[in-house]
Amino acid sequence: MVEKVHDFDCVVVGAGTAGSAAAYHLARAGFRVALLEARALGEAGARWVNGVPSWMFERAGIAKPRHPERFGNGFPFIIQGKNGEGRIKLAESPIGNVDTRLLVARLQDLARKSGVPLFEQIRIQHLDLENDRPMSLTVEAQTPEGSREKMDFRARLFVDATGLSGAVRHLVPELSRHTPPVPRSHLCLAAQEVCAVKDQAGARSFLENNYLRPGESLSFTGVSGGFSALMITLAKNLEEVELLAGAIAEGPHLKGPELLKKTKEENPWIGEVRFGGAGPIPLRRPYDRLAAPGIALVGDAACQVFPAHGSGTGIGMVAARILADSVKGKNDPGSLEATWAYQSAFQREYGGLLASYDVFRRLSQSLSEGEVEALFASGLLTENSCRAGLIEEMPRLSFSELLATLRGAVVAPRLALRLLPALARMPLVASRYRRYPLEPDLDRLKKWSRSVARLFGENPDIN
Repeated sequence: MVEKVHDFDCVVVGAGTAGSAAAYHLARAGFRVALLEARALGEAGARWVNGVPSWMFERAGIAKPRHPERFGNGFPFIIQGKNGEGRIKLAESPIGNVDTRLLVARLQDLARKSGVPLFEQIRIQHLDLENDRPMSLTVEAQTPEGSREKMDFRARLFVDATGLSGAVRHLVPELSRHTPPVPRSHLCLAAQEVCAVKDQAGARSFLENNYLRPGESLSFTGVSGGFSALMITLAKNLEEVELLAGAIAEGPHLKGPELLKKTKEENPWIGEVRFGGAGPIPLRRPYDRLAAPGIALVGDAACQVFPAHGSGTGIGMVAARILADSVKGKNDPGSLEATWAYQSAFQREYGGLLASYDVFRRLSQSLSEGEVEALFASGLLTENSCRAGLIEEMPRLSFSELLATLRGAVVAPRLALRLLPALARMPLVASRYRRYPLEPDLDRLKKWSRSVARLFGENPDIN
C-alpha cells in the first residue's frame, strides 16, 4: 500500500456530535483540521433521539435545530415511579427531542463547509510519540474505489472523540494512566427506538390507562433498579412512538435493550422499528485530566456526560466549543499551555455540574424500586428539581419547595437521611471544581484529584 502523508494543525478522530463540532470550531478558529471516522460518515455518532436543552446549542455556538431535526417539545413531561405514585407533571417539556442522525449530518456539513476534509472507514494502525506527545497517526482508510490506503496524519493537536473506547487516548501513556476504564457500575446500558404504531386503538388504551394525551412524555423511573428509566412518547397523530430505556450495566436486573423488548411484548400495539440504537454510556464524573500535550478529549471519551440521565450530546458540543476557544490564537494548539487551558476552562465551568449530579446518580443507583417510588410519593423530589435535572442545571428551590422537601423528610425519614446528605454534598463538589488548577502544574492537579476522590470515597484518577 502507498502511504500518503497529510499535515494538519489538528486531527479530530470521531465524527459524531462532539467530534464534528470540534472540527467545525477548530477550523473556524483558523486551524487546518482533518476529521476521521471509523465508520461510514452516514453512520457516525449516536443514531437515536436525544433530549438536548436549548441553552446547550447557544453555549456550543451551534444553531438550534428545526423540524425535522427537532420535534416533540411544547408538550407536558411526566415523571413517576414504577407504579405511578407521586407523579410529577411538568406543564411543558423543558427539552427538545433531537434526531442525532440529522444533527451529526448537519455538524459534518458545517465542518466540511469550513474547509475540513473528512475521511471515513479508517482503522488506526499506529500513533507515533515524541517525548510522550503524539506527533503522527497512521491509519488505513477506504478509498472511493473501495481499496484500502495507508495514510499518515501529522498534527500538533489530536482530538479524541471516539467515545467510550478512547481509541486515541489509550495510545498516549501520559494521558491513559490518568483515565482509568469505566467500571460497569458506572455504565448505563441504554436503548432508544422510534417505532410505528400498528394498532391505534391499543395506543389510545395505553394513553387512557396512564392518564396521558398524545404528545405527552411519560418517564417511569426505577423500573429496573435504582438508576433506571423507561420513557414512552406517543406522537400527537398516534402514528409513531418513541421508546427510551436505560439501566446500570452491573447487576442481574434488566438493561436498556431488554427493557425495550419487554415493553414491546407487553404493548402489542407497538409496531416495527423505524430507527434507533443502543450502547453503553459512561456516567462517572468527567475525567480529572482531559488533555495532555498534543491531545485533548471531548464527549464520551472524556466522560463528559450528564450523570443523572446519561445524556452527552449537548455537553459534548459545549466541550468542543470550549476546546476551540481555549486554543484559538495559539501557535501550537497542542502545547501544554493550550491543552491545559481547555481542561481548566471546562472543569471550572461544567465539571462541577456534572460531578455534582454524579453524587445524586450514585445515591439513586443504590435505591430499591420501592425507595424510588417513595421519593416521588413523599414529596422529596419536587417539580423544580426534576426540571433542573432535565435541563442539566443546578436546582434552585423556592421557599415553598424547601418546605415541601422538609415535609417529605417527615413522611420518609429513613430515605431523607440518605438523600439529604447527598444533596448537601453537591454544592461542595461544585465548589471544588471551581478551584481546578488554572496553570499547568501536575503536582497541584494530583492534590486536587485526591481531594475530589475523597468526596466520592474512591481512588483518585491521578496518583
